[in-house]
Amino acid sequence: MARHISFGTPVNDAERWAFSLLSDELPEDYLLLTNVEIPTHTGQAMEVDALVVGEFGVYVVDVKGYIGRLNAGLHAWSLDGRHVDNSLSKANYVARVLAGKLKNKIPVGVYAPWCQGMVFVTGRKGEEILVEKDTGKLSIYTPAKIIEALTKEWGLTAPHIHPVTETQKEMVLDTIGQVALVEQRNNKIQDFIKLKCLFLQQGLEVWQSEYNPGGWTAPWLLKILVTSQFEHSIDATNHEQKLRDEFKRIQSLSGCSCVPFCAPLIQDGEQVVLPIRMPRGVPLNIFEVDKQTTYQLLEILRRSVTGLQQIHRRGYTIGGWADNCIFISEDADVEFIDIKDSLNTSEDIKAYAQAFLSLAEKTLQPRIYQWYRAAANGSTIDLDVIRCDLSALIDLGVCDTLPQKVEIEKGAVIDHHYRLDHFISATSRSQLWRALHIQGNYPCCVSVYQDVDNQWHTLSNMYRSLAKIYHPHVERVLAFGQLPQSDDLFIARDWVQGVGLDEVQTIEVGQPRLWFVQLLTALQYLHSLDIHHGAICPKNIICRDEKATLVNFGIGSDIAATHYAAQYADPTLWSVEGDAEKDLYGLVASFIDAMAPESIKQGSSADAMLRALEQHDKQWLGEAFYDACYKILKFEMRIVPNVSYAKQLGLDEQELENSGL
Repeated sequence: MARHISFGTPVNDAERWAFSLLSDELPEDYLLLTNVEIPTHTGQAMEVDALVVGEFGVYVVDVKGYIGRLNAGLHAWSLDGRHVDNSLSKANYVARVLAGKLKNKIPVGVYAPWCQGMVFVTGRKGEEILVEKDTGKLSIYTPAKIIEALTKEWGLTAPHIHPVTETQKEMVLDTIGQVALVEQRNNKIQDFIKLKCLFLQQGLEVWQSEYNPGGWTAPWLLKILVTSQFEHSIDATNHEQKLRDEFKRIQSLSGCSCVPFCAPLIQDGEQVVLPIRMPRGVPLNIFEVDKQTTYQLLEILRRSVTGLQQIHRRGYTIGGWADNCIFISEDADVEFIDIKDSLNTSEDIKAYAQAFLSLAEKTLQPRIYQWYRAAANGSTIDLDVIRCDLSALIDLGVCDTLPQKVEIEKGAVIDHHYRLDHFISATSRSQLWRALHIQGNYPCCVSVYQDVDNQWHTLSNMYRSLAKIYHPHVERVLAFGQLPQSDDLFIARDWVQGVGLDEVQTIEVGQPRLWFVQLLTALQYLHSLDIHHGAICPKNIICRDEKATLVNFGIGSDIAATHYAAQYADPTLWSVEGDAEKDLYGLVASFIDAMAPESIKQGSSADAMLRALEQHDKQWLGEAFYDACYKILKFEMRIVPNVSYAKQLGLDEQELENSGL
């Protein structure tokens, strides 16, 4: 694209189309001056359609919009048999005048650049024109040859060919006069000064500019619509309406996060200009994600999703999700510069997730990137969930992930906080460790799970649920995340003081019943929130003095199937029962298994649990409580909605109230 300086307005469509072609097709080191006047020695000025300062010479180009058959001779021309002016003669005369002016200005020892006339016959925008020349040497060209004639050596009529130097180019500009002022005038729209063209396509331009009212400057983008450059007026009208609609959208979204500020539309008769403040930062496609900390990435995501929500709540969607239309700054500012309102809300969220998925995965936070994966597939549109998760991770504090893989062994540090001190148990897909919170110097436990993708939904739901509730007889979840350079997940939990129900050495009268009622109330609360333990057994019931606590939620179906609750029940019945019924079964069976001697049980099967229960005194346990436990062990009890478990198991209100003391 040549450097184009317009000294005046094109007088017809032929000139306008010709200047556009020359500007687009000529090399960038060429200079194109249009509708320029060349001064003569008498003080008069001769207007030139186009003056091209090229690699080998200076060309005075006369533009003609002839349509038909042009016969061009050395002296006379005819168009479809009618006499027309010899435009080449005029162009050559102006070229000789210009050459004379240059020779008068040239210093001693410096050659003047070669100047020659040339005629550009456009036809009807490059068509419906046939040129016949009496001699091939005449510099008369159609659109098919004009660019080559101006850029190749064969297009010159000079006896000797010499490249035009920078000094000679400056001489030409100096001879014309006030070129710099004219260029500055052309590059200025009110107080906006055009600096660099970022996009150019038939009538549409995007310029990097600065706002310079005097005393200070600010960077802006200018979206310019030149209506005269469209082939059809209806296209110009449609594009102008789109530009006006964009202005209305940005104005309507004023005050929303991630929406750039825009100034009022500028219209001067030839062009419509939409000034948009230059977004801070760089486009997403060149943003250096690898250099950002986890906190910065999370903040970028939080601001982007907050802005998206605000835009949707005002009834608009973005639609323009190209990487170069999303800007991100070092301060985690996010701006969307192409708000089209062309999608529905669901499609917009899906496109947003696809645009930011790679950035989300760099956080190595499963709570975050799993949502973006799901949204990118169209399986979720809940922006509130991801915004809350992002805020929670930022506010609670998330350390940047270590670059190297962590080996799960004694002494290993998980997430900068948790040091593994003592191995407790493991299966093929999970491990359980006692750990120490390094900064807080208090004990906790850490569960590690392999195969994050397969276990994500179960673990994620459990973590989200437990992290948001508190119950004195339910363990507290401290942290949840993914191990670096690995597909393994970890969950850090509070370490509950005490021993497993099956390891209690001394039992006082009334203690087991108190523990049972406490855990029953905990299950009632959890089940009302749709949270299920899934693996209740003596080892997951920690007892100390007057308190029992449920631990190891979601430890994994593999553990439950080996030596936890499932071992008590009939496998067929266990597989078809509901989650709440399984938890109640595990609670009852765990207490019977832990409290009854082996001589009575003779194993841990469902029949063994029933035999052990039958050895208890009905009156001592309470007939209603005894019957309820018996039905639970036989999977014959149906839970009644909106009725407390204690009442359904025959426990009195006084006993229930005392369990919390």
